[in-house]
Amino acid sequence: MKHLNVPFAIITFSSLIGVLLGYYLDIDIITLLLCFFASICLLGISWKQSKKIFAKTFHFTFLMIVVFILFGTILVKIHHPENHSNHYTNLIDLNHLAQNKIGIQFHIKGRLKPTSYYRKYIASIKFINNKTANGDLLLLLPKESISKTLDIGNTYTTYAELKPIPKPLNPYQFDYAKHLSRQYIFHQITTQEHLLINNNIIEWSLFRLADQIRKHINQKLETYNFSSKQLSIINALFLGQRQDIDQETFNAYRDAGAIHILAVSGLHVGIILLILNFIFRPLDLFYKHGKTIKLILTITSLWCFAIVAGLSPSVLRAVTMFSFLAIGMQIRSKTSIYNSLFISMFILLCFNPLLLFSVGFQLSYLAVFAIVWIQPIVSQRYHPKYYVIKKIWETFTVTIAAQLGLLPLTLFYFHQYPGLFFVSNLIIIPILGVLLGYGIAIILLACFGILPQFMAALFGLCIDFMNNFISWVAKQEEFLFTGIPFSKMMLIMLFIVIILVIMMLQKQERRRRLYLSGISMLTIVSILIYEKHTASKIQELVIFQNQRNTTLGVLENLELHIYSKDSISPKTQKFLFENYQIQNHATLMTNNQLKNVYRYKEKTILIIDSSSIYNITALKPDILLLSNSPKIHLGRVIDSLHPKQIIVDGSNYKSFIGQWEKSCYKRKIPFYRTDKKGAFILK
Repeated sequence: MKHLNVPFAIITFSSLIGVLLGYYLDIDIITLLLCFFASICLLGISWKQSKKIFAKTFHFTFLMIVVFILFGTILVKIHHPENHSNHYTNLIDLNHLAQNKIGIQFHIKGRLKPTSYYRKYIASIKFINNKTANGDLLLLLPKESISKTLDIGNTYTTYAELKPIPKPLNPYQFDYAKHLSRQYIFHQITTQEHLLINNNIIEWSLFRLADQIRKHINQKLETYNFSSKQLSIINALFLGQRQDIDQETFNAYRDAGAIHILAVSGLHVGIILLILNFIFRPLDLFYKHGKTIKLILTITSLWCFAIVAGLSPSVLRAVTMFSFLAIGMQIRSKTSIYNSLFISMFILLCFNPLLLFSVGFQLSYLAVFAIVWIQPIVSQRYHPKYYVIKKIWETFTVTIAAQLGLLPLTLFYFHQYPGLFFVSNLIIIPILGVLLGYGIAIILLACFGILPQFMAALFGLCIDFMNNFISWVAKQEEFLFTGIPFSKMMLIMLFIVIILVIMMLQKQERRRRLYLSGISMLTIVSILIYEKHTASKIQELVIFQNQRNTTLGVLENLELHIYSKDSISPKTQKFLFENYQIQNHATLMTNNQLKNVYRYKEKTILIIDSSSIYNITALKPDILLLSNSPKIHLGRVIDSLHPKQIIVDGSNYKSFIGQWEKSCYKRKIPFYRTDKKGAFILK
């Protein structure tokens, strides 16, 4: 880190702290602005004093940290929609949205990965209820209603019901609503027959231009007999679009530890920068101002690639960082990639502070930082004599450094780790450089209509080889470690261990850092033992939200016993129970047939299903669970059984649920429906 500019690091980290405070704390923006201007004044006074004594004082550094913490906090508040008068949330009554359709005019801003039933888009509002407005929505279009995809920039008008994005209904499932809220998307609309296109209104932007370029490229490539899988990989590698990759291929890359190959990021942009430097190198040799021309052409080419790739967070981060790196390479022979990292991070957060919460953003920056810091230290442990072995060793150490840096976050977010990551990366990364160069040539030749068929066929074979190799690595399941419980405390401690181990390898106070590393490792083991011991004491009954199949789970002694009316497919089991198991260190036991009566924690649970058979005289249940839409008169059942609570799960018709809810409301019986409130948990 010898070229690290400390003020850049202080400014960036202070801003990061400010973004976190701004997101989690509710602070009035006026108060923040007053504190910000006051701290700037104090910083100015401190700067004048430090000039007189020719040294930066502690007070100056402290005030600079305070200024940029406040700056980061203000950034979050400024970007938040509630502070924009024209945002749609400030123009409509959000408390009375249910069953009220409203008129909305919007243009398509971006495409998201589709689900089995819906195509998904980001829609940017232009008018709502005849009022000029702004803000983004999630647009869901049933696949059977509209056969073709919507173009980015096209304007549409619809009359639809505005709904909050649903929260997860089962414990520890991925919170898609929170994920979208960090992109300032809070509501969704679902429409099909009432979607009208406004052909005379087109919203031109860099996103539309990029989309049109991508469509043109795909139209040209489709004439060369590429398979749909090959085209999806080409779109991911060169155009930054992963929406069309099938789930099987995506899972294979993830399990092989090579998912970063499918996301245009620092790896791709770095390779492209090397290619551009090679292409524009003659300018340095034959022209007086060749370096300046080369720099302008390089940066322009990088940003053109970023626009075509859709300006995703990973692409923005990489292109911004490598733009600064390219400038530094022209200004002086030695430049600090750390400074490029911090400057690019700071600039991106100024435009969108909530990028900090993007998993891709975190992984991308951390991977580059780990490579720059750890790889030189690891590579010095061995010095091969031969060129080929040297290059293999360099690739291996880059892979080790990246994976070591990403290890804590990978375990925390995904709870799995690919043991053969070095195999897939050792083979694919060297090939990727050639593949990117070849692919760019293929795309350019195809766009001009002069691509020979044999070149296209060879490129398709290269992609197939990469897919097949990744698939083979992913199938070595004994080397894929899944279902790893990993808490925030363990995340922090593992980062500390990795930092101490790397610093120990630098031979500075080696013995002391060895002790600290050992203590940190013992702390991780202690945390793991404590968390598992705490989890072993958890005992609860869960009525899961599962459509068309009543499902109960009983957690005891780190074992999750499942009871369901019908069998549950492995895919549904993973969706319902996987995260719940991981968080509770539990093992999933065999699926058992659902019974009609359960006793748990001195409470009796009676399940009335579509057979509507129950024993009135012998049973006085505390909880009555209605399953599979039984045709009963709930009022009479309540009068007969006198339950203390009624629970309705996802196996019932919604029309029935509405009637039952009214009956319970009249009789003042607590009513719980899992389709709205989520899984019912009885401790």
